Amino acid sequence: MYRYKSGFTIIELLVTLAVAAIVLGIAIPSFTVQVRNNQALGLGEELASAINYARSEAVKRGGRVSMCASNDGTQCVGDWSEGWIVFVDSAATDITKPPVIATPPGVLRYWNDIPTTADITVSDSKTFIRYTSMGTLARVDNDNRIVISAKITGCTRGREVSVGLSGSVSLVPKDC
Repeated sequence: MYRYKSGFTIIELLVTLAVAAIVLGIAIPSFTVQVRNNQALGLGEELASAINYARSEAVKRGGRVSMCASNDGTQCVGDWSEGWIVFVDSAATDITKPPVIATPPGVLRYWNDIPTTADITVSDSKTFIRYTSMGTLARVDNDNRIVISAKITGCTRGREVSVGLSGSVSLVPKDC
């Protein structure tokens, strides 16, 4: 008596592979957009976290603390998309450009793990965000708030971070 062995035939295997290729061809492009959207949302959350950190340090230390774009972690140079630092601000007034002092307490934290496809724009091309000892924004000019747009190249949904004069931070989804 001859027993048949169960298994796949070559035709069944080829049909299964063809269906899998079609499904992956449809799913992968939308998955890539989803990944970029999540990166953009995460970037906005990271910015909001850094701003809140600067605010809390200003209140804790009872003095000015600022945040600025920094590509090297020691001074306010570069673009927001390259990274940023939070540091103790020893500026003489609220409107002067903040100096960065490398000696302690100096730079409190440096964010530099920014995706190369990141695009961060700050309203009125502001180069720094300064908090006072009360946790409010320093009155650098007559603006009511600072708006930061965070997105990733190729995303469909980004994040807008808004900082009011009271120092409070709000996040709003925004189209890329």
